[in-house]
Amino acid sequence: MSGTPVEQYIKVNNDIRAANYKKIQEVCSKFQPERLWDGRFGRMEGSPKAGYADHRTYLYNNEKIDEQVHLGVDIASLEHANVEAANRGIVVFAEYLGIYGNTVILDHGQGIFSLYSHMSQINVPVGTMVEKGGLLGLTGTTGMAGGDHLHFSMLVNGIFVDPIEWWDEEWVKLHMLSVL
Repeated sequence: MSGTPVEQYIKVNNDIRAANYKKIQEVCSKFQPERLWDGRFGRMEGSPKAGYADHRTYLYNNEKIDEQVHLGVDIASLEHANVEAANRGIVVFAEYLGIYGNTVILDHGQGIFSLYSHMSQINVPVGTMVEKGGLLGLTGTTGMAGGDHLHFSMLVNGIFVDPIEWWDEEWVKLHMLSVL
């Protein structure tokens, strides 16, 4: 890349982020028609470090240079902690993805996907059916990560949605199971 460090940062934080989102939408455009998941989605143990839809402002020399919206939940745990499947699904993506670093995306059927990123290690190949709690890999600092953690996202038809709802058994029953 050329330009000043600020120009390079803005390019990564905008252009590469946009390209990553396009790839995620492409991956999520094809899904299993049947439901593979059951009940609420599991949550990794650890401390939440950033929430869904947090507005982030990036400063350099006390001047705003960029802003973004966080499309997942960051969970800090022990370094290189186990990353487990939040629910039953098929691995449809397992590789490096720009700002997300080492990333796994699971297709849970019916257009529902979960995304796990910044991993130090990926243990599952594309095409693998994993059960809820199955080991996907280990947390890490790949991509644009400021420390070892898991970035976890939920998507419906390629659109990021709030993961907290999917962790709530009653929300899943009321808003998903009652209509599917």
